[in-house]
Amino acid sequence: MKKQLLIALSVFLANTLSAQISMSDALKIMPSSMVPYLTENNRLDCIDFYEAGMKAEVRNALDGKSELLQLTDHYATFRLNEAVEMELALLNANDRQLICMISTYGKDIRESDITFFDTTWKQLSTSDYIDLPHQMFTSKFNPEDSSLTIVCRTTLDRPANEEQEEIKEVQMNLKWNGEMLK
Repeated sequence: MKKQLLIALSVFLANTLSAQISMSDALKIMPSSMVPYLTENNRLDCIDFYEAGMKAEVRNALDGKSELLQLTDHYATFRLNEAVEMELALLNANDRQLICMISTYGKDIRESDITFFDTTWKQLSTSDYIDLPHQMFTSKFNPEDSSLTIVCRTTLDRPANEEQEEIKEVQMNLKWNGEMLK
């Protein structure tokens, strides 16, 4: 009986460990539809360049430059063009991994969008993993402690912002607890 239990546990652990992917693996299977102007070859070149210690910059399909700025086993950040950044984080959630994608747009006034996927890039309901603010925000993921910083401006009217002496921002720091960013 003990032997059967030990075998069953070994098979379970082997299946669990084999289901874990690295960020490099996730980028390799990312559908081209996620960033249409960053082709599969662009992504693969970026990974190869980064892992070789070279500048991981490629000419994208829009004849602009895209660069992989950071790549670890659980995190990647891209500058897709001069106005778009994309962060990807692999998060362990109970019995599976999730991909959290943060896309930040803009130059002067920036706005972020947060989306969650499973490791096959099937989109999941974002509200299952984070309560997002109901106003424009920017966000930044910290791969060191799996936390997310969200910054909301108290006013979104640019002319009003320019006339104000001080722009007020509200900052929230959320940590991944294995189920949600809270």
